[in-house]
Amino acid sequence: MPKSNAALFLGPNAPWQFASADLPTLTPDEILVKVLLCTICGSDLHTILGRRSGPVPSVLGHEIVGEIVEFGSSASREDVRGKTLQAGDRIVWGIVANCGHCFFCQNDLPQKCERGFKYGHQQVGERKNWQGGFASHCVLVPGTKIVRLPTSLSLKSAAPLSCATATIAASMRFADIAGNADVLVVGAGMLGLTACAMANKQGPWSVACIEKDEYRRQLAMRFGATVVAQPGRLQVSDIKNGYGFDVAIECSGTNAGLLEAIELVRVGGRIVLVGAVFPSEPAPLIVERIVRKHLTLHGVHNYRSDDLLTAVDFMERQGNSFPFEELVSHVYPLAELADGITAAQVGSNIRVAIAP
Repeated sequence: MPKSNAALFLGPNAPWQFASADLPTLTPDEILVKVLLCTICGSDLHTILGRRSGPVPSVLGHEIVGEIVEFGSSASREDVRGKTLQAGDRIVWGIVANCGHCFFCQNDLPQKCERGFKYGHQQVGERKNWQGGFASHCVLVPGTKIVRLPTSLSLKSAAPLSCATATIAASMRFADIAGNADVLVVGAGMLGLTACAMANKQGPWSVACIEKDEYRRQLAMRFGATVVAQPGRLQVSDIKNGYGFDVAIECSGTNAGLLEAIELVRVGGRIVLVGAVFPSEPAPLIVERIVRKHLTLHGVHNYRSDDLLTAVDFMERQGNSFPFEELVSHVYPLAELADGITAAQVGSNIRVAIAP
């Protein structure tokens, strides 16, 4: 009988436990997916290294591209576009499956669903149906938003769609970049490089990227940044005749990045925060500075299904303008997951992937 394999996370200091089980018998509304590739997200590393807590045992990994294997008898066979799904289709899906009825689902925050099911973040139950990307198969639950992918899209470009790319697509909604805008991106990891690329395609006047690492600064130039600089080097006097940036997208997740963005955006500017996803020290904000500058600060965590669609459309239509596939520098088999985790902590490796 066919088997399903997974690497179980047991805690920050525990070795990975490799498990095998029969392919699950689906409930009527579930879908079985074969994991084709899963990239290791920075938030996976935060959990693995103990920077934030997570349930154990669990199957981590949520930047997944997969192939449909089987449908439960009454499972939905349409993606969010209304396209028919069938076995063999290559897909990505939203990181949070939502109920559609709770307070947050009814108030435009389905990613914060009160009964939300988050892939790569769930405790493994008695059924042993894995629901993360560090496994050969993943079971999709009701409320999962699926997008069928074009066959032309590479696995390496597709895997981050369900986290990094879609999250930046959500940030672009709030950034509301106009054609004459000067845009600042803070940080040039996967989020920041994607932000540079998406901002560039909005047609702004300029896209500047602040990044401390020289290698990543050079990458930012390849992803649409028109100006790159080390932290502390940009001056307001040089931006929009001394007014400052119209929009800043903070992707570094650091207090220093936020504080620099506050100084560099103009009066009436917008700052979208996407990088801070684990607990940190409080930032020494001067609230009066925010008030007098009429600033708008907007946090973005995860995304809606239309943001995932935007991400897929962007990668399909404009992804080839940038070397996204090169960002996945190494691919490891599931048995070598520990080596992949080590490689993912090297700064020059923007993404490392697992191919179960």
